Amino acid sequence: MPRFLPLLIVMAIAGSLFFWQRPFVRDQLSQLQPSSPPTMPITIADGLTYPPRRQTFTAGSYQFVVTATDQWQTPTATGTLYEGDRRLWQRNLPHEYGPRFVLVSVAGQVLLIDESINVASPYALTLLDPSGNVMAQYSFDDIKRMLGVSSAELTRQATSGWWISAPPTLSHAADRTGVIALIPTGGTTLEVNLATGELNCRASL
Repeated sequence: MPRFLPLLIVMAIAGSLFFWQRPFVRDQLSQLQPSSPPTMPITIADGLTYPPRRQTFTAGSYQFVVTATDQWQTPTATGTLYEGDRRLWQRNLPHEYGPRFVLVSVAGQVLLIDESINVASPYALTLLDPSGNVMAQYSFDDIKRMLGVSSAELTRQATSGWWISAPPTLSHAADRTGVIALIPTGGTTLEVNLATGELNCRASL
């Protein structure tokens, strides 16, 4: 057996030289080696693309601005409400990568709807008054109980996040005393009274 050892060594060396002279194989292996991060669209961990670093929502003389606090190095967003050129309030928002939807009334109320990440959010609805005080806050579970719809049905019909079936809109209350948000969800439409924070549901639009 030892007399064949030199021959085996020569064959191994020749084989390795032949292998590395094949550019295709060499290139294929190089793709498996650690390298600098590839250039590609930046996405949130759950696959969603980052929201814009600055978004502006306007109603009457009010303007609500959502900004990435640190250019989305972290998921923290900042919300600022202006009346004309005057800043009324500013605060960090608990919604990761900011709210999914924002509605602003001509009276200065701000409704933050869901989070940009796909999660059964504890901040599914947050209503703030013109001074930045939280008037009402509801979780995904609160909405589910209020509507009497199962989690499975809400998520099955959702097109945005876990429970929203279509973009929210604003409308006058039936008694014309205020403004309500209309949020299609689970085969119904969730109503949010922006003056009181009260929830109601009605047949789908």
